[in-house]
Amino acid sequence: MNGLGRDIEELKPRVSDKLVCSDTKERIILIQTLVNLGVAYHFEKEIEEFLKDAFEKVEEMTVGEEDMYTVSTIFRVFRRYGHNVSSDMFNKYKTEDGYFEKSLTDDTRGMLSLYEASHLGTNTEVILEEALLFTQNHLELYVGGTNEPHLSELIKNVLYLSQQENIEVLVAREYIRFYEQETDVDEMLLKLAKLNFKFMQLHYIQELQTLVKWWEELDLESKLPNYFRERVVESLFWTTGVYMEPQFSTGRIILSKCLVLFAVLDDTADAYCTLTEVIDFFQCLERWEVDAVDTVPDHLKVVLRSLIDLFEELTGEVKSEGRLYSVQYAIDELKRLCRANLSIAKWARTGCVPNFHEYMEVGLVTGGVECCLAAAFIGVGEVAGKEAYEWVISRPKLIQALDLKSRLRDDVATFKDEMARGEIATGINCYMKQYGVTEEEACLEFDKRIKHASKVVNEEFLKTTGVVPLKLMRVVLNFGPVIDVNYKYGDGFTYPEMVRGPITSLFLDLIRL
Repeated sequence: MNGLGRDIEELKPRVSDKLVCSDTKERIILIQTLVNLGVAYHFEKEIEEFLKDAFEKVEEMTVGEEDMYTVSTIFRVFRRYGHNVSSDMFNKYKTEDGYFEKSLTDDTRGMLSLYEASHLGTNTEVILEEALLFTQNHLELYVGGTNEPHLSELIKNVLYLSQQENIEVLVAREYIRFYEQETDVDEMLLKLAKLNFKFMQLHYIQELQTLVKWWEELDLESKLPNYFRERVVESLFWTTGVYMEPQFSTGRIILSKCLVLFAVLDDTADAYCTLTEVIDFFQCLERWEVDAVDTVPDHLKVVLRSLIDLFEELTGEVKSEGRLYSVQYAIDELKRLCRANLSIAKWARTGCVPNFHEYMEVGLVTGGVECCLAAAFIGVGEVAGKEAYEWVISRPKLIQALDLKSRLRDDVATFKDEMARGEIATGINCYMKQYGVTEEEACLEFDKRIKHASKVVNEEFLKTTGVVPLKLMRVVLNFGPVIDVNYKYGDGFTYPEMVRGPITSLFLDLIRL
C-alpha cells in the first residue's frame, strides 16, 4: 500500500501542471474528468481557487460556445463546486418553438453531458427538466444503437443511475473502465486513476477486516435470538458512499460500526419485542443506563450495552482532539431517532394507521439522516466543529429535503415486505388510506416528491456555499446518492444481493493496473 501511495504522490504534480497550463475551458473539462475518475479530491484546493476566479468569466466562456459537451460540462463543474451559474446558457440550443434542436442528438457525448447537467437543476429551472426529458428519450435509443460498445455501456449505466444519484466511488470504477477504451485517453490520468482506486480498495479491505474482527468479538449472534440483520459488509459499502477518500478510513470504521448496531437496534424494536419491552428498552436508552429499568430482558440489555460501549470507545478516540461534543451530538440524535421509532412501534402493535401528516412527522426522523450524519461527522476531524452540528440539528431546508428523500425512498422500497409482516402503519399505506389511491398511484406521488426533494437539495447547496465548509458539505450531499444506490430499485440494505455487483467491484474485484 505504501508503494501505491508513493506512485500517486509522484503523479500528482504532473496533473497539477495540467490544471495550470491548460486554457480555461480545457481546465474545466479536465476537472470534470478528474471528478469522473475519482481523483479530484487530490486537487481540491487548486480547483476551488481556479473556479472562484473563473466564475466571473462564465458568461464570456459560454456565450459564443456552441459545443454542447463543453457548455454542459462548464455548467456541471461550477454547480458541483457550489457556484450558481445560470441554466439560461442552454437557451441557445432551443428553437423558436421552444424545443431543443434536433441536431443536438447527433452529438452523443454532448447529450450525455447535458443529461448529467439536467440532474443539477432546482425546482424553478424548467429548461433543465426539459433537457432531462429530451436527453433521456434519445439516450435510451442510443444504448442499442451504433455507438462504440463502451459508450453504450456508459449510457446504460447513467440511465440506471445518473452521476448525481450514484456514489462517487462507483462512478469512478465505471468511468475508469470507460475511459481506458477512449481513443484520446490521457495515459497519465488513467494511471493515476487506477493507482488511486486500488489504493482506496486496499483501505476498504483493511477496514473490512477490522470490522469483521470487531463484530466477531462483539459476538451478538451467540448472545441474542436470531432476529436481526448482520450487515457489516453492507454498512462499510454504505460508508464508502459518504466519504470514499483514504484519509477518512477511521470515519468509515466509526460510521460502519454505528450502522451495524443501528440495524440491530431497529430490528429489535421493529420485529422482535413486545410493546412493553420496547417502551422499557427505550427508557433505558434515553437515560443511557443499561439497568435503568428492572423489567428489561437480558438480551435487550446486551443490545444497549453494545451501543453504550461503542460510544464510550468513540469518546476515547476524539478526546485528544477536544471534540467530545461530537459523540454527545450523535448520542442525542440516536435518542431522538428512538423516540420516533417508539411511535412507529406503538402504531405497529396496536394496528393503528395514522393520517399521512402524522406519519411523516415521525417518519422524517426515522429516516435516520441526522442520526447518521452526526455519526459521520465524528470521523472527519476538526472541520466538523460545534457550529456544523448546530447547523444540522437546526433542520435547514437541505437537511429536511434529505430527510424526505430518505423516508420516501425507504417507504417505497420496503412497502410490500412491511405489509407482509403485518406492519400497516407504513408511508405508502397511510397515503393510500387517506387519499383513496392505489399503491401504484401512491408510489408515483412519492417518486414525484423525491424528485422535488432532490432539486431542493441542489438549490439549498448553492445557497449554503460559504456557510458550511465544502469538504463537510460534500459529506452531507453524499447521503443523497447513498439513499439512491441502496433504495431506488429496492431495499438494498435488507436484501444485499441487490447491491452485490457494486459491493464486489469495491471489496473483491481489485482493479488491474
